[in-house]
Amino acid sequence: MINTISTGPRGPKPPTRFKPHLICRAVTTALWLLALPSLPTLAATATKSGEDATNQSSRERDRILLKRNPIASEYQLLEAPGDVYGATFDAEGVDFRAHFSMPTGRADTESMRLEGNLNYQQYAEEVVPGGSLNLGKSFGALTLQFSAQRNASERNVDLYQARWLAMSEPTLSDNEVFLLGFPRYSQDTFDTTSINTSWRADYQLQEDMLLTYEGLSVNYDDLATRNRLEFQHGVGTLSDLQLASDGSTISSASIDNSRIRRYFHETKTARDINRHRLGFSLDQDKGSTEVGAYYSRWRNSSAWLPWNFFDRGLAASYNIEDRYLPESNVSELDLFDVSGATFANYRPSYTTTTDTDYALLLDWDRKITLSGNDIWLGAGVAWRNKTRDNSNETRVYNATDDQFTLDQLTGNNQAETIIDGQYPLPVGMDTALGEGYFSANREQQFGIDLGQSFLESTQNLYTSEETVTSAYFNAYQQLSRWFWRAGLRLEKTKTDTRGAISGPPEAEIWAQGEPITELEIEGVQVAETFDSFDAAFVEGHNSYQHLLPSMELRYKLSSDLRVKVAYFEQLMRPQYFDTVRYRRINPPMRTVSEGSPDLEPTSIQNYYAGLDYQYADNGQLSAGLYYNKVENFFYDSVTTEPLDGVIYDVSRVENGKDGYIQGLQAYWRQGFSLPAISSANLQLAYIYSDSEANLQDRKIWMPERAEHRLALNLTLADEYWQYASQFSWQSKALDDVGQSAAQDTIREAVLSWDQSFTWKFDKRWSTKLSVSNLLNHPDRSYQGEKSRVVNNLYSGSTARLSVIFNY
Repeated sequence: MINTISTGPRGPKPPTRFKPHLICRAVTTALWLLALPSLPTLAATATKSGEDATNQSSRERDRILLKRNPIASEYQLLEAPGDVYGATFDAEGVDFRAHFSMPTGRADTESMRLEGNLNYQQYAEEVVPGGSLNLGKSFGALTLQFSAQRNASERNVDLYQARWLAMSEPTLSDNEVFLLGFPRYSQDTFDTTSINTSWRADYQLQEDMLLTYEGLSVNYDDLATRNRLEFQHGVGTLSDLQLASDGSTISSASIDNSRIRRYFHETKTARDINRHRLGFSLDQDKGSTEVGAYYSRWRNSSAWLPWNFFDRGLAASYNIEDRYLPESNVSELDLFDVSGATFANYRPSYTTTTDTDYALLLDWDRKITLSGNDIWLGAGVAWRNKTRDNSNETRVYNATDDQFTLDQLTGNNQAETIIDGQYPLPVGMDTALGEGYFSANREQQFGIDLGQSFLESTQNLYTSEETVTSAYFNAYQQLSRWFWRAGLRLEKTKTDTRGAISGPPEAEIWAQGEPITELEIEGVQVAETFDSFDAAFVEGHNSYQHLLPSMELRYKLSSDLRVKVAYFEQLMRPQYFDTVRYRRINPPMRTVSEGSPDLEPTSIQNYYAGLDYQYADNGQLSAGLYYNKVENFFYDSVTTEPLDGVIYDVSRVENGKDGYIQGLQAYWRQGFSLPAISSANLQLAYIYSDSEANLQDRKIWMPERAEHRLALNLTLADEYWQYASQFSWQSKALDDVGQSAAQDTIREAVLSWDQSFTWKFDKRWSTKLSVSNLLNHPDRSYQGEKSRVVNNLYSGSTARLSVIFNY
């Protein structure tokens, strides 16, 4: 399912900014307050405030408009194993009711919760305010609830990336070897504000009849920048090559006629989400009926403003003694002197993605009695439709004879030290100054390339529609020792897409669809009269249906011990844009991404058998074996392709044949009694996964599935305080599939540790300090061999100090 994010009303960024010494003072004050005398028992004061979209990991920032992969290790939850997606669930787990978090309003209620907070990230060294307000009030049969939350953050993320080029070098090896072609050293900054406003109204028509309306308004704004230094070893002439002990990696080399690309961008994002749900429910002792309707509109507007400058004709060298941060050097050039970095191109791109969703639901269940035993029967029908529309205008401006250099646009910026102080990054461009310079010198120093602008704009134009219609039947029964549940769901999926393709005129592109003969660029209609390519809109259609059974059986061996077996099927449909026929070429990045119109949905058959031991009131131990059979799994394919003599990385999503995931799941929950602590609870979950996936020509691990996944939660609480610790670890996993095993991208082990401490002054006032990503363990990946690192990212730890008032 698509996870929602919290955002808020747009407006200018607050001018107030706090410095690090203030948060230190605030933390010191909070610690001093902990020494106050004992207060009444700490009550549960936390409320579900929604996800903080301003503090998403870099990995999640790239997935905000994506469906989640249910077999990926990072989405396996900390819970007892053997949960079943029954017939009442969409096969992907999609249920529009899950987008709304407010509970059913209670009669005679009156409540208020007010929170103010300060947010801090270690690299940005800025403190940014936020807060939330929750209100509830009943008026007889009518109950109203309202919630508003403002999240904000300033963050820096440091990143090393690389492209490794496969090449033939007979003097070194009979097999292909890999050159560190394009190492990149970057710092990203994010200045983000989001506000999530939600409301709910419940009207009790009768004692057993309820009418509900829920709404959610989300608004999100961020300003992201990037300062990147890229050594383009892959374009030069090589000498003095040394081969590493793995036999496939060039560990050091000298390069003549090399280049340095200094890349900068500013990305302005504005996202608006509006969701509405109207529901009617009849809830009686022997059954219930629910009717629901849903509407959602998600609009994401982005202005991506990338600049490229080059230092050319350089002598360079590299070595990978530190594989996580290889050393690249150039001679006869001071990297920190940017006066020789000449402007190459500016490619502003303006994109708007709009998702429009509708859904209808009818759900019914009834209790019947047969031979003195109660059986619950349920049935329902559901319909949902999502339409995505993506519009884009990209303008490509190249250098003219009137050249300028980077030192004219650095402003007051300074050089930075990144990646935990390990790498000095030269001064970056002041992108705000660049916008003004572009406006003032547009006619003399920026020459628009209408052909490339036309081509790159069409590559991002597409629509995609997915409609799912389903009907299901479900039954369950609780006996003295037995519990069983069985269901059957029929789903029909229909997709329609429209995307743009392009190619040389001899490819007869116009014969494949609707010719694109003109396009608006800079407010002017530009006719397609270019000799190098033709472009056309091509439509695609697909339709499929699945019958999805589910079954669960439990047997109580004793009052504490029960056995459980379960079986259910799931689908994972393609992303809304992956089935669009498109081809997107990015010359500065030397990358190509394209659609896969023939993608089939992934089907997953889930089997589970295990034991659940419930001892006393505060202990549970569950363990079981599972087997998931997977067909038509998705994987991210990255291959290479020469375009005009230049090697490009080509990425697309493809279907594998089939595969499996099997292993062990275990879960332990235990409550403890400790001196001076009234409550201590521990949760521990572990998943072992043995997996295999079949491609057309070889076997791989199941993409995104780690062999080991461990999660631990510890909660300690007393009369007036609560401490929570969340820890998770997973072993390496396959991310992207290359042309061969040597080019597969492997994600290294992931480690995360979050902590929070809450103190309650009295029954109305409390404070909370939480720290996320405390270890700042880098997100790392490598290609084939560990010596070929392609990613080394440090996202920094963040802290939030809150003061909370409840009434």
